Amino acid sequence: MADERRSSPTDDVRRLYEEAESRTARAFEDLVSRGSFGELLARMTENVVALTKIATDVFDLALRNLRLAGRQDVTRLARQLARTEDKLELILQEVERLGDELNAEGRSGGARSGRRNSANGTAGATSSRTSRAAK
Repeated sequence: MADERRSSPTDDVRRLYEEAESRTARAFEDLVSRGSFGELLARMTENVVALTKIATDVFDLALRNLRLAGRQDVTRLARQLARTEDKLELILQEVERLGDELNAEGRSGGARSGRRNSANGTAGATSSRTSRAAK
């Protein structure tokens, strides 16, 4: 008893705190170790995901009603832009291939035909179109 009377208030508070902490830790360990806790956690997660989906749908609907671009609109435009870029790349490759064919034809044996075409202006127009398309 003499030791208990000599203990300081700080020591008493520390002892009470550690005792409360250990009781709380045991209580939470008991709670978490039960199967019902996992079930409750799973249901809460399902509800949070459902509420998030509802909120996202409402926000998209509000944007659509305000005639603003929503996430779906931006995604659709991005897909269209990617398709258009792919098509333009294919066209550019084809134009470059045709230009290479014209240059090869002009070098190999088309020198005489090139002179004849230049007289009526067709060879010059074709080569200028090819150089513009290649740029």
